[in-house]
Amino acid sequence: MEDVLDLLLTIQRLDDEIKETRQEIEKIPNKLTTLEKEIKDANISLQEKNDRIKEIKKIYKIKEGDIAENETKIIKLNSQTFSVKTNEEYRAILAEVEYLKKENKRIEDEMINLLEEEEKLKVTIGKFETETKIVIEKKMTEINNLQKLNEELIERKRQDEISFENDFNKLADDVKEAYQRIDNVRDKAVCVITDNTCTGCYANLTHQFLNELKNRNKILLCGNCGRILIYVEK
Repeated sequence: MEDVLDLLLTIQRLDDEIKETRQEIEKIPNKLTTLEKEIKDANISLQEKNDRIKEIKKIYKIKEGDIAENETKIIKLNSQTFSVKTNEEYRAILAEVEYLKKENKRIEDEMINLLEEEEKLKVTIGKFETETKIVIEKKMTEINNLQKLNEELIERKRQDEISFENDFNKLADDVKEAYQRIDNVRDKAVCVITDNTCTGCYANLTHQFLNELKNRNKILLCGNCGRILIYVEK
């Protein structure tokens, strides 16, 4: 019976390792998705800065056109002052000219702000490109490591499953059935006992029951959770 108990301990250890490995494997896709998103976000952030520089140039050119158009209007309005017949018409033309001059001043201020923003972006974008490259390289390394780890975990799980299957088939049918039934309900069929407490449900064991466990001459179940209990010397 001691051989059976030791075999059950080995089977439970393999079962635990398989479940733990499976959990690690299941976490990897989310980790990969997070890393891929971080790379995408870094590229987007860099692209946004480059796009903003292009946008500034485009807006600046449009504003140059607006100023040129207003200057043309001012020249045309000034030429009209010589042909007006009333003071009211003259004042209206002067007011329109003044408005267009103020509008050009406003546009020129916006153009200055655009040039300042462009200059700042040009100064920082080189450093940002370097930082982005470093971040992406780091994330790519993490992705490669995760992919390698995933392959290793899959192989480890496969080997453990083979060992588990080989050892499990050595058990008697009634023991296999009991193990599977308990594992389905409790997710852990075998618990190691080193003192007077069940390590599965933490129920206290009687002194008499503990002595029976120490004899290691039969399979005993916890009266509270139903798990297989096996005593192991500290």
